[in-house]
Amino acid sequence: MKENERDHFLEILCKEGTRIQLDKNQYFSSIINHENTAYCLISGVCALLRFTQNGEEIIYHYFREKDLIGGVPFFLSHKGAAQVNSLYSFCSLYTKTECILYKIPFSVLERKIKEEPEIGYWISEGIARHFMEEISHVHSSKEDHTSGRLCRTLIELANEKNGRYELQKYFTYTELARYLGVHSVTVSKIMLVLKKMKVIEKEGHKTVICDMEQLKYLAENPHEIGDFS
Repeated sequence: MKENERDHFLEILCKEGTRIQLDKNQYFSSIINHENTAYCLISGVCALLRFTQNGEEIIYHYFREKDLIGGVPFFLSHKGAAQVNSLYSFCSLYTKTECILYKIPFSVLERKIKEEPEIGYWISEGIARHFMEEISHVHSSKEDHTSGRLCRTLIELANEKNGRYELQKYFTYTELARYLGVHSVTVSKIMLVLKKMKVIEKEGHKTVICDMEQLKYLAENPHEIGDFS
């Protein structure tokens, strides 16, 4: 999906939505989504997560700027579709930074898809991308060593802006470590190696990817970085 097409679809939906601004670490929906509302994320970072009985935060997926959140329950809300089982209610949506979103009722989504079917394809594409990212995250946590997992995570979380790739300031070493389920010292050591290899650099609190092709190569050949498992 081209960037201008995504911007066009977001503009169409947001015109009929309600703008909300949420603070960091604020709950705003469950995966079951009883309120029958989708969200267009305009700025900030949100996450699908759960808390363990010990209060540990487990992050399943990050949503980033220009993502539509709620596509799965929208499609499952149609008559005859399989409903989201209440057993999944442990998953919730939280803001991880200050966020601006637009609330879009499912009725508006359905009407807009009928008027412009390409919007439906855009939503489906987003669902598929998020699904593949989640599968990759689960798979790598079981199969890959930490260097490769971190490289893959940097690729997935990077946004392209003005011809370069960068991560939002929110994605600190501590946050990346929490997502990967490793110690922040481990992430710091790997990032130091990547900086020495001139694959990434730091601009204040922001991580910039200087060589995306090399980062992709290292994701598949993490032994060249070293095993920090």
